Amino acid sequence: MKTSEEQGDLRVRRTHKLLWEALMAELSERAFEEITVKEICERAMVHRTTFYKHYEDKYALLEQGMRQMYDALVAEVTVPPSAFSIDHPPPYFTHLFIHVAEHQHFYKLMLCGEGIGRFQKLVRDYLVEQGEAKMRELTPPNQQLAVPPAMYVQYVAGAVISTLAWWLENDMPHSPQHMAQYLLLLHGTPSYHS
Repeated sequence: MKTSEEQGDLRVRRTHKLLWEALMAELSERAFEEITVKEICERAMVHRTTFYKHYEDKYALLEQGMRQMYDALVAEVTVPPSAFSIDHPPPYFTHLFIHVAEHQHFYKLMLCGEGIGRFQKLVRDYLVEQGEAKMRELTPPNQQLAVPPAMYVQYVAGAVISTLAWWLENDMPHSPQHMAQYLLLLHGTPSYHS
């Protein structure tokens, strides 16, 4: 038998899930700015007072949902130290495409077309953080990139987001493995100078 606290937590998670799914359905039909809390609640079959018990406004619901998806991405996509090649791209590239494929509806809404700037920034910041860690790991001692490392990782992060958006907009015509390989080919190898 579940305790009342566990049942309450389950109800909160269920409410969030219903509201989130309703918001995603509304977003697939029109722009975020056009969507009202009333419409989200009606679609989710959740009373507006319940909505406001958990969220200040629709932006708070969107922010929580984006953060949960971002946390799932970060949990799934890690940067293990490993050697890689075109035939064996970095596992984190492949995992990134697998994660996006598994949640394609969400990522298509967030990364394609108008997208949601906050989410794009979260993903870019994550990619920059991972890229900086990889740069520190792979940069030979006494060598520097020909361009500032911060600029280089921003460039790569932007390229990854654009590549993900292209892949989604074109109905994922290539497998995650192939996309990881293509990303590595597009990415090339950084040039160093002593």
